[in-house]
Amino acid sequence: MLRKGSLILFISLILILNMYAPALAAPGIVELIKPITDIKTVNKNMIISGWAKVDTSIEVRVYSRVAQKVDGEEVHSWEEYVQSGKEAGLVVGPTGFFAREVELKNGTNKVVIKAVNPEGEEEIIEGMVTLSSKEEVREAVQNLLNFNFLDIIKKIIK
Repeated sequence: MLRKGSLILFISLILILNMYAPALAAPGIVELIKPITDIKTVNKNMIISGWAKVDTSIEVRVYSRVAQKVDGEEVHSWEEYVQSGKEAGLVVGPTGFFAREVELKNGTNKVVIKAVNPEGEEEIIEGMVTLSSKEEVREAVQNLLNFNFLDIIKKIIK
């Protein structure tokens, strides 16, 4: 009986601590509405939005993957994709909400968000966004539909 009571108490304590863990964790400077990690899209434009403390300075930069030949080998690097007609920086207003539209290039894009709050603390959030053409997606879906899963299952069972 004592073991059951101790076990129930221990599990209850873990559950209570898990409920308060997000409140106890150090909050980030920026809270994005939609995370920017490993996104695949066919939309050339993307909205980066979220919440931050008033007067937080935010920069949103997009880098496209560039391949170059060096000594006969293909080397990849990141090159900033300058957003025509759009400034990279903004300052969060009195609502605490911010939004920035960015344009993507075909292929893999690295999106970097740098935030500096009024106290001078800095946070950098990075994510990869892959822009595919609708034709590439259509072809991938068609290949998937042509794939014969029944044959694979039969091979596995044998």
